[in-house]
Amino acid sequence: MAKVIYAVKMTLFADQLKLPARIQRGLRHVALFVSLLYIKHWHEALIPEYAPKNDLELLQALNEYPDKEVGAEGTRALSRHLWYLSEDLIALAFFDDRVEDGKKKRMLENLVRPASKKALKRLAGKGLRVTNTTILSGFVTSRSKRLFELLTDRKEHPQNLLADEALKNRVRALKVVYDSAERAIALIKQFAGAVKDEGQRQYLLRVVKHHRSEVPKRTKAACSAFSL
Repeated sequence: MAKVIYAVKMTLFADQLKLPARIQRGLRHVALFVSLLYIKHWHEALIPEYAPKNDLELLQALNEYPDKEVGAEGTRALSRHLWYLSEDLIALAFFDDRVEDGKKKRMLENLVRPASKKALKRLAGKGLRVTNTTILSGFVTSRSKRLFELLTDRKEHPQNLLADEALKNRVRALKVVYDSAERAIALIKQFAGAVKDEGQRQYLLRVVKHHRSEVPKRTKAACSAFSL
């Protein structure tokens, strides 16, 4: 995201920079895409129950994006990360207060649909057809009940569990893939070159991750007070 912010700043001050026209066009494409479309979804990426609806709406918005080349490239990129439209995790949308009761009712009705033969961790983006008429309930099957089974001991129909505050809190406490993945990528980029041996590299990453969890505020005072 830091590079994106930098691109937006460069676009805002383009008249003060001597950049080739080709680079200016590229920066403008990035700035417009982020400002008009992506920023809302990025800000809400840490909210687990928002993920299915946001992913679907982002796919639909990309279909309608005025710059078709950018829209197509964005669709290809997002199609590699459709964890939350899978049969298992689509159930997070049951806890999204923005989803109307009528749509949740259709989702509940679709819990009797047969599950797909392959239990995919994420929806296969290849060949996926999303239009403005695609709805969340279309991704729901009997496998979607699994989320409820994993997060609560209550053996009841999901309809009776939607008001369970303890279950809602468990859902809200879930780690979102995007955030965890970005943190892991940032970590490996920073320390990948520190050692050459793969075993030592993995050990180093675990040590760094542990120390970061022990000292979340990496101020001089906090680091000085830390002891093994």
